[in-house]
Amino acid sequence: MTDTTSGSQQETQAVAMAIQPPVDKQLYPAVAMYGPCNVFDLQPGKVKFWCRCGLSKKQPWCDGSHKGTGITPLRWQVPPQPQRLYALCACKYSADPPLCDATHTNLPCQVLQRQGACSHKDKHEKSTKLCTGCGWVPDF
Repeated sequence: MTDTTSGSQQETQAVAMAIQPPVDKQLYPAVAMYGPCNVFDLQPGKVKFWCRCGLSKKQPWCDGSHKGTGITPLRWQVPPQPQRLYALCACKYSADPPLCDATHTNLPCQVLQRQGACSHKDKHEKSTKLCTGCGWVPDF
């Protein structure tokens, strides 16, 4: 995957103005993919917005799909030292975002257990985007 995002000024402003989630509430993102997104040739110093919700169709970058979920993207500046390949987290559960830390390895069982025990499970069919209580997404 090569850096092909243009990131218009309007998109950047919309992402930057996103509402921050309450710090006392755990929000669970959707798992976009169980493994890293390998991104090549990022321009050192460039600011990117990494998707934290898992809903973006432009993984690993934000496309605004988070609107209404309470989850906001991560503003990340590409490190100044040139690097050919970046393994960026696609499961959205890395302890070192946006970099992949292999959390995805043990994540599937945890996600299924959390979704099975979700207190909002009865509303999952009515959910239009994402249940942030467990990470469930309709027809994802």
